Amino acid sequence: MDTGQADYLTDAVTRLERAVANIGAMRLKPWRMTLSGYAALKILERQPNLSLAQLSRRCFVKPQTMTRIVSELERREWVERSPHPESERAMSLALTPAGRTSLTEMAAEVDKIESTLGGMLEPGQFPELVATLRRCAVAVETEIKDARRASPD
Repeated sequence: MDTGQADYLTDAVTRLERAVANIGAMRLKPWRMTLSGYAALKILERQPNLSLAQLSRRCFVKPQTMTRIVSELERREWVERSPHPESERAMSLALTPAGRTSLTEMAAEVDKIESTLGGMLEPGQFPELVATLRRCAVAVETEIKDARRASPD
């Protein structure tokens, strides 16, 4: 692949990421929620009792960022902490009934984003595109890990 194509691909991915973040902010504005906060709720719906560190990794954000997100979700009483079943030091996070209700309401708005994206694809292409993007993300994440291991910083 020549540099022109690589630059175009990174430009396209960056543009899409920003567009999705912007439409997500618009769609979730009634709840004063970001897609990152929504993602945290969605993950806790599927995988309750995660620690803050586990949730941070699954949301691809730094622990400090997740601390701020979870604090806001707790303030709204959408998430609660309890002792983690596998660790004396960690706290377990779970959705509250109010969190589940809000998540259900927000999901309808997020589904509109998915519909917009899916509408740009031929039938059957959506799962293929998602799989390809995930493989690309893993490849780049692996490169980051390798570079960090090689760096003396």
